[in-house]
Amino acid sequence: MQILFLMADGFEETEFVTPFDYWQRAGLDVTLASISDSLAVTGKLGLRIQADILLKDADLAQFDAVMLPGGGQGVKNLAASAAVEATVKEFDAQGKWLFAICAAPLVLSKAGLLKDRRCTCFPGCESDLVCKQYLTDRVVVDGKVITSCGAGSAEEFAFECIAQAVDRETCEKIRKQVVAR
Repeated sequence: MQILFLMADGFEETEFVTPFDYWQRAGLDVTLASISDSLAVTGKLGLRIQADILLKDADLAQFDAVMLPGGGQGVKNLAASAAVEATVKEFDAQGKWLFAICAAPLVLSKAGLLKDRRCTCFPGCESDLVCKQYLTDRVVVDGKVITSCGAGSAEEFAFECIAQAVDRETCEKIRKQVVAR
């Protein structure tokens, strides 16, 4: 499975590092794509990473899932990008996986992709969501859309993405490797 991980300045570090790490351990191919014109991306707390590619150069056909991390400014940057909106719409139209955590479900909502789906998001952001049903659960799965509520749920989110998109056996294997609860 290949995941296109969209990176914008201001991303929440935990919501990047935890899924990235666990998905790599599970044997998933994770490609970091900067949504700007620079491969360098800086998190909200100053973590600097080097993306693998620019989103504008990505061959979307090769990916099975797209990931949107949260972080206040990071989500604002994701939501302001026409390329990000086009990407999530294309993935949805093709029945591919959509993963979003914290405030990032707002990006899916803005693209009109949650109106018939249940979801969760960072507490306080739900008033801006247009969705079928907002839930306060830490992780919500609705078809091929998986949403989560924040940095504190990043581990559960990463595991549920593995369980749903790969299988429960792989999820449990990684859970044991990292001594997760």
